Amino acid sequence: VFMSVCVSQVYLKRYGYLPSFSSADHQGIQTEQMNEALRIFQQVMDLRVTGRPDSSTLVMMRAARCGLSDPFSRLLKYRILAAVRAAFGYWSAVSPLHFQEVSGGHADIKLSFHRRAQGCRVAFDGPGQVLGHAEGPESGTVHFDADEVWTEGRSYGANLRIVAAHEIGHALGLGHSQYHSALMGPVFTGYRHNFRLHHDDIRGIQALYGKPVEKPSTAPRKPDRETSVPDPCAGGLDALMLGPLHKTLAFRGHYVWTLSDSGYNSPVPINALWKELPGNINAAVHSQRTNKSYFLKGDKVWRYSGFKLDQGYPKRLSIPSNIQAAFFLKRRRALVFIRGSEYWLWDELGSAKHLRLISALPSDPDAAFTGSDGRVYVFRDARQWRVSPALTLEESYPLRSRQRWMHCSGFSPGVSLILDNQLMISIRH
Repeated sequence: VFMSVCVSQVYLKRYGYLPSFSSADHQGIQTEQMNEALRIFQQVMDLRVTGRPDSSTLVMMRAARCGLSDPFSRLLKYRILAAVRAAFGYWSAVSPLHFQEVSGGHADIKLSFHRRAQGCRVAFDGPGQVLGHAEGPESGTVHFDADEVWTEGRSYGANLRIVAAHEIGHALGLGHSQYHSALMGPVFTGYRHNFRLHHDDIRGIQALYGKPVEKPSTAPRKPDRETSVPDPCAGGLDALMLGPLHKTLAFRGHYVWTLSDSGYNSPVPINALWKELPGNINAAVHSQRTNKSYFLKGDKVWRYSGFKLDQGYPKRLSIPSNIQAAFFLKRRRALVFIRGSEYWLWDELGSAKHLRLISALPSDPDAAFTGSDGRVYVFRDARQWRVSPALTLEESYPLRSRQRWMHCSGFSPGVSLILDNQLMISIRH
């Protein structure tokens, strides 16, 4: 095992999956970073994603290949876009600002990565110390040090979402806060899974741009079920899925948040990640076969590659509308959709067909998803059922789900998301 790890580490460093320097001496941090690099390599090489140097991974590493580093920027692009969109989401949630990504032309805020003296008059210093810098609204330029180990959802390296939110604050006109724990404090205090804006951050942005204001409606409509930032520890869920980059994502109303073994992250607007996707979806599922994410609402389905909507979508469903939950069935490498007590098995390369009822599972579920362990988790109200890969209900279920998945110990709902003023942004990676 030790030799396998050493061989993998040398290979991953040589071909660009790991930095050539160590970001820390702590073995636990190195192991986490190594596992993440292995997962990315396995995705690129179309291997089973385990995060471990298993036999098929080692065989691929011994194969004849080109000597240049691997061009896996598509994976990094998804991670960068998700983190940066979430960073903008913190500010749009507490102000009347709305941010829209553009691919060309004028941009009010421009983000880019560069090394040392490349790209701007203020040189970076290599790994550590200075992570990024930004100019005020007149310029709107934001730069990040490309020599840093940028991460998301990990305790090692520099968290791109939090650092980006800080530098975007400067681009919007904010200075440093006197509060050490505030986002706009001058020192990066590390990754926090339950990160939220400090009251001084909110007060500062609202002093510049005002508080969120409701956009006037031209026609009466029924209010959305969730227009304010939801409390993950109260209420049900619209959907759950093990999504892109192996993140477990929970959806309710117009918001999404990630879950991990240590709890949940602060909710961010759904359209900060999947910008064409509406709120109040019925179900979501990510295919580990094709790497596509599917979102269902009413009689329509949206399909995304990473965080980009596929051409021709949304489309009308070929199965009955108002699906309530969905999950990926590893054993059949197919998607399963649930409505009431009916199940449909869909091969993405073929057609949908009825599937027999999975014994002892509830009808009308709130959400379902397949975990990284291959087990299927089904949720209804505040309870969860767990099903083995062979589709048999496991013993001691159902259990209460809130404490297990959210690690709830108190959480204060945030302010409403209101879209009003619009700023254009461009991201170069």
